[in-house]
Amino acid sequence: MLSKYSDENKKIAMGFLSYISDLKDFHNMEQELNLYSEDENRQLYLWKSNVDDYSGIVALSFSEGTVFIEYISLNPSYRSQSNVFKIFDDVQKRFPKLVILGNFELSKEIKLWRQNKEKLEKDLEETD
Repeated sequence: MLSKYSDENKKIAMGFLSYISDLKDFHNMEQELNLYSEDENRQLYLWKSNVDDYSGIVALSFSEGTVFIEYISLNPSYRSQSNVFKIFDDVQKRFPKLVILGNFELSKEIKLWRQNKEKLEKDLEETD
């Protein structure tokens, strides 16, 4: 489940951002949070898996017809392909009319996620 970032969750967000090497420096982290707070085409979301606590953070940017996943930072115990796929599912549910794109690393995962979804849909059709 995605929850839009707000200042009341700043410490939680900073914890997840600290896992990103470029953002370990406090000044860089503050700039990143300010960027996402000030630019209407960028949004940060905290992500919950099926537990009560937040498990990660997702940075999104938007342009015409697309939502671009800038990065995902997860608690180490939640770093798995299945959780990344759940995040993609949640992004798609939140923005159903937008095409999901990602950075160089995530684009491979997005391709696998799409292939997996297509296979599941095809398998469901065959069982009906």
